[in-house]
Amino acid sequence: MPKKHESDNHKMSRRLSLTAILLTLTFVALTGCGQDNNAEPSDAGSSTSMIENSAGGNQNGSAQSDKAVKESKSAENSGTDAQKSAPSAPATSSDTSSPAAPKASQNPFEVAGIQDPKAFLDTFKALQKAVADNDKEKVANYILYPLRVNDSEKSLTIPNKKDFLAKYDQIFTDAIREALVNQKTDDLFVNYQGVMVGSGELWLRRATDNPKQFGVFSINLETVAN
Repeated sequence: MPKKHESDNHKMSRRLSLTAILLTLTFVALTGCGQDNNAEPSDAGSSTSMIENSAGGNQNGSAQSDKAVKESKSAENSGTDAQKSAPSAPATSSDTSSPAAPKASQNPFEVAGIQDPKAFLDTFKALQKAVADNDKEKVANYILYPLRVNDSEKSLTIPNKKDFLAKYDQIFTDAIREALVNQKTDDLFVNYQGVMVGSGELWLRRATDNPKQFGVFSINLETVAN
């Protein structure tokens, strides 16, 4: 009996040892699984964090892009508003609404010292009308005194308006009047002395003391007689 009891004890001890070993291995295995499980959430969390960071980065990039677009549009609108409010630059010679300064070729009277061709032509046409209407007073206002009157025999000097009116019919003969009234402005002859009417019956120029005043300074009666 004692031997049998010892054998049973020995078997029980071995079983306990095996059980202990199994429990130890089970614990180790469970511990390892726990670590793996713990690692997985960590990696998942890291991945989630990376995704969130990526999403956040995309959101930030999108927000920055939207902001840049808004700023660009704002700058464009500001530029448009500035253009609207900005005063228009001044007009150039190419603008049809702004008269260009006359070139030398556009001023056929420049050689005679006349800088304003329009003003001269206005004066000339007014003189033609006054002569056609036989308005002696107005004609006298377009004479630059002293007036020189030449004929085949002598040369007269008319010093003032009074003397001119007194001798008007002798000076502005029918032939002189006809030459002036029928003169076309496009056919006027011009040189350094002035502007010639007809075949030299009358000469006009600008006043020496007033470049904006124009008038007759010489009449040649002998030209008509010839």
